[in-house]
Amino acid sequence: MPRQARDIAKISPRPDDAGRWPDWAETKRVDDGLCLEAYEATPPKCRTSVKAGIALTFMRFGQCAGLTREERQDASGGYWLQKESFPAPWAVVAFTPAYTAAARLTAACVPARMAGVPLLGAVCVDGQPSAQALVSLELCGVEDIFVLNAPELCALLEETLPGPGRLVLLHEGELDSALRAARALGVPCQEERRPPALAAPDPSVFDLELLSFSQGKAIADALEPANPVAPAALYLTARAARGHCRRHGPHHADSLALSPGCEGFWLHPGLTPDFFRVSRMAFGPMP
Repeated sequence: MPRQARDIAKISPRPDDAGRWPDWAETKRVDDGLCLEAYEATPPKCRTSVKAGIALTFMRFGQCAGLTREERQDASGGYWLQKESFPAPWAVVAFTPAYTAAARLTAACVPARMAGVPLLGAVCVDGQPSAQALVSLELCGVEDIFVLNAPELCALLEETLPGPGRLVLLHEGELDSALRAARALGVPCQEERRPPALAAPDPSVFDLELLSFSQGKAIADALEPANPVAPAALYLTARAARGHCRRHGPHHADSLALSPGCEGFWLHPGLTPDFFRVSRMAFGPMP
């Protein structure tokens, strides 16, 4: 894989004491040559856009600590509280060959790296990943990329040690069997089940090639002025985006506003570094 991409990602390396994938998964890895081919065939501006999305994600969430401990004592109440938080042992981001939204795949992977997950894998189910997906994974520093069928993905969730880890599904219903398996195994799961609704009132101020690379087929509806769906994101001029944050009232209240230069950035609702961390608490009476 292109080494220069790993230098740019600036994401913490995987520790030596990481968990491990099942041995059989090693035969299912995506060929490095496909990753290199996709990377070199992608226009530099598209790669730069993904890097900007990574930087904006760090700006949004900041760097997480690997292991945190907190202990409090309430002398007046007579009780103590202890909390500990640490990265989940592994995480899998699964998607389909039709998934071509580089920004949204990046938004699924970077929080796991920020949380300090030591073993992060990407699984494309029932086919080779798109070029957009391969470039996104390369720039996110995800080196473990597999092509599995649906039963193999379920087996991966069951057999990867230690567990449970975390699962993110990017699909439109094709990966429901993995969702059911995760629930049965107690693996916490987040999913994007449909492409987000987008709106671009003035598309002329954006690079449409970047928007297409970042959002895949979802961008087509954003260019339709009569789209009746409330958008998850608005592509606006910088001035209009600032005004969106100051506007009060229900109109597009929860929409993300993105200005030119942020085409490669995305936030999945509820998918934060905290999702990829394990938290434990203990309570007891003071002696």
